[in-house]
Amino acid sequence: MEIRDAAMKFIRSISVIAALLAFCFFLPAQTTRISLSTNTIIAFDAPGAGKGAGQGTSPKGINVEGEITGYYKDSASAVHGFVRHRDGTFTTFDAPGASRKATLGTMPQSINDQGDITGYYFTDPKGERHGFVRHKDGTIVRFDPPGSAGTVIRGINDLGEFSGNYVSYDVAHAFLGHEGKGFTTFDPPGSANTAPQGINGSGDVAGYFADDNNGLHGFIHWHGGTYARFDVPGSKTSDGKGTLAMGINAGGDVVGYYETGPDNGIHAFLRLKDGTFVKIDPPGTIADTAPHVDEEGYILRPAAAGESINQAGEVAGYFGDKVGVVHGFVRRKDGSFVTFDAPGATRSGNLGTFSECINSSGDVTGYFYSGEDAVLRGFVLIQSRGPSAGR
Repeated sequence: MEIRDAAMKFIRSISVIAALLAFCFFLPAQTTRISLSTNTIIAFDAPGAGKGAGQGTSPKGINVEGEITGYYKDSASAVHGFVRHRDGTFTTFDAPGASRKATLGTMPQSINDQGDITGYYFTDPKGERHGFVRHKDGTIVRFDPPGSAGTVIRGINDLGEFSGNYVSYDVAHAFLGHEGKGFTTFDPPGSANTAPQGINGSGDVAGYFADDNNGLHGFIHWHGGTYARFDVPGSKTSDGKGTLAMGINAGGDVVGYYETGPDNGIHAFLRLKDGTFVKIDPPGTIADTAPHVDEEGYILRPAAAGESINQAGEVAGYFGDKVGVVHGFVRRKDGSFVTFDAPGATRSGNLGTFSECINSSGDVTGYFYSGEDAVLRGFVLIQSRGPSAGR
């Protein structure tokens, strides 16, 4: 079900890695940096979020209304879902039958503009995963494709279509579902495990898959049933390495990250619908092959991840700098960048600010590490819409 099961974390010697399971040329990217002086960053904590190491609040998605969903670990490290409303109030919830054991529970992944939420939850006694959709009125419906031994739902669009993957006989397969209309399962040609990550308003699904040698490749499953399989030029495709597509917008543009170079650096990319690739290196990231170390002397390598793209072509993600601190970024459609840190974010030890999702208004949500215990806190960046923002 998840080829890599963690959600991309920056760590000392490799500066980043861990996510899901789940021709072309580079255009030069501009590196203009936009000031954050007219933008607002709001930090927040879900009610009941724990204050110990590894506990706290982890936003995953934001819709056009500014509603944010995600999950939090309580003081016993059990996991619960939340919705943060635009006025700053919260609704917390657990899927029916969800485990209350440490590290298990309810894990929302996305929210559409109607306020419907998708995700997955764990049940006792074996910690099996089940997909769910939570409607705006609070009702929660469980979804598992027939024959599933574990289900994860990643994304939902405004038509109520949702996508994810399920395990059957130790193989992860992709699916596209709709309440009341059942499931359509699919796997790109050559896939040994498939990990969808994002779905757009037309029902096009982007993600990545592992081949028989566990090399990773990006894919798009177009709503009509055809595929685009791709590898970023120069990417390394080997055991656990390759191209990982993470998000897709209405225009069919895809963002993600890939591994390349003699130092196995990780770089963000944008793939336009016509198949053209744009390499994304935010200002301040490691963009050379020179040796870099953090404050404790651990070797760093390039690390930048594109996580989400909105209808305007703006990309949100995060990157590690030349001393190992992680920052959020937004890449405008014109190629300029906003880079930022949440207030109070830890600025050492390969920790910092991690952007997860950008909505159609350009607002960004994610999490950051705070304090000596590296507690997770949520944030929302509300961008200005003035001329200086490239509008």
